[in-house]
Amino acid sequence: MPSKLARGFALFMNWFDGICAPVCGLWMMASALFALPLSWNDWMPASILDPLPLPAFMKEDLFWAGLALLLVNGLPNVVALALRSRGRLAASYAWGIAAGALLISWTALELAFIPNGVSACYLALGALQLIASWHSRTALGRNGRAEGATPR
Repeated sequence: MPSKLARGFALFMNWFDGICAPVCGLWMMASALFALPLSWNDWMPASILDPLPLPAFMKEDLFWAGLALLLVNGLPNVVALALRSRGRLAASYAWGIAAGALLISWTALELAFIPNGVSACYLALGALQLIASWHSRTALGRNGRAEGATPR
């Protein structure tokens, strides 16, 4: 995977999951707590969680699933973006590697109990994020910047 493509994809995944996971996670949590005009429950009932090996209270509504989405998928990508904005590329890519590994773990568990196409796509995205972030991190020069990059 060429370095520019890897860096671009790693950054895309940080932005994509860094925005979508917190928004969707908070929406799921709010849908569990409040009557919303457009509720997450309208198109994905909490009963979808029934096959998962979780305590019953975590499957009563989508609050815990939303919190997990926010913390597991959102937080690592937001941290990666924050580090990147401060010029700490190596640390940013390390968080991208963690984010990819967490996404792989999350979707593999989900697929084991709730087979579905959306999770299979996210499993592939997690693998690509991990690979792109790993490749980008290993391609960094000694100063923590991409080879040939000009200092700020």
